[in-house]
Amino acid sequence: MVDLIERLEVLLKLECVAEDYLSASYQQQLAQESEATETNSVSSSSAATSGINEVWREKICEWSYQVIDHFNFSREVVSISIHFLDRFLSTRVVNKKTFQVAAMTTLYLAVKLYEPGMISMNAMLGLSRGYFTVKQMEDMEVAILR
Repeated sequence: MVDLIERLEVLLKLECVAEDYLSASYQQQLAQESEATETNSVSSSSAATSGINEVWREKICEWSYQVIDHFNFSREVVSISIHFLDRFLSTRVVNKKTFQVAAMTTLYLAVKLYEPGMISMNAMLGLSRGYFTVKQMEDMEVAILR
């Protein structure tokens, strides 16, 4: 019981710290910080003008539900995936391509962690119609897990 209470307290603290990464002012602040430190190795040089907004997030949610429904996985996995995505993107500025590969990767991670069935990385990449490579997805997986 104590372990559960401690976990909930940690989750509550994390939720209170998370910024609205979709707001223009927060994206601008992150862009300035990443330019100043030059340590953002995941996003590309065009990340300062991300263009990521609520519409993009909504499209990713819809796409994730379609994928999960196709593979007959629990729809709760999408919620977990979007949570992973939100947490990851609240710490960096990304361009649209990086946003898409991050969304695919968080969905892949959520399935790996919370579904008894598996989906291969190649199957996920097939859904992108060759837009991403195994290397890009593996690198994103490492970046997300850090």
